[in-house]
Amino acid sequence: MKKPAPFILSLLAAGTVLAGDPFSGPDANQSGLADGVRLSARVVENVYLMPEQITKLIFPKAVEEVSVNTQVINIGRNPPDSKEYYLLLSPKVAQGDVDMHVVLEGKTYTFRLIVGRDKVNYRKTYTAEGGGSGRSLRKVPPLAPTEINTTRLIHIINQSMRDPNYASVVAKDIGSSPQGATYLWNGAEVVLQSAWHYYPQDVVILQVEVHNPTSRAVYLSATQLEPFIANTTFHYLLTQQGTKVLLPGQTDIKYIFLQGCGIDIEGARFELRLPATGTQLNAQPQQNP
Repeated sequence: MKKPAPFILSLLAAGTVLAGDPFSGPDANQSGLADGVRLSARVVENVYLMPEQITKLIFPKAVEEVSVNTQVINIGRNPPDSKEYYLLLSPKVAQGDVDMHVVLEGKTYTFRLIVGRDKVNYRKTYTAEGGGSGRSLRKVPPLAPTEINTTRLIHIINQSMRDPNYASVVAKDIGSSPQGATYLWNGAEVVLQSAWHYYPQDVVILQVEVHNPTSRAVYLSATQLEPFIANTTFHYLLTQQGTKVLLPGQTDIKYIFLQGCGIDIEGARFELRLPATGTQLNAQPQQNP
């Protein structure tokens, strides 16, 4: 991603202020909207812009500072007496890819502004990091395994990773948090990549990548992985995986489904307990008969 030297825009004197709010009238274009996207200082938020179009980003708090290359993007902000905090973005170029940094309550959030004619976000509404003033996690009663469509949820996850516009559309129902915990187990590399939260059913999906770089087959089932946070262990409701036996050089993605735990994944750091290897078992002292 190219990162031109940013020009700092003060809130009191924005480089270019766009007159008016084109999204407040009765004929406002309702396509390309995304509401309830949770801010995270650890995640770069993709925003698609289009020439001759204005994109409105709505924030839960006043923007303290914003920096962007003003040779590429026109940027404006809400008037001081506005009850809504927003930025209005309009590209000056036909194509581009630049970063924008926004400071809210002392925290810096990074946005990737992608200019082109294929996709556009006309409006995106963001909620506070951690979900404090954004999404309240409702209590969902325990569900039977048959009530959870794992295939559909995995499809949503994979599509969200491939298509930021799709991710914006489904953000009201599903959120994600990068994890990145890495383990070496019996020669295999185990990476807890991310946690996803499907809010309507309070289903947390842990995405785990297992790679076998060895010259022998390795057996590891998703049911053998035990997720926990601090001293709290979570028992899976369902798992899904491509294979339990990884051949040399093979990689598998495993999914662990938790339900009804009421976890805010934005601030959660999951870890995995892995099964003891044969070497570890043999190293344990035997009990006298």
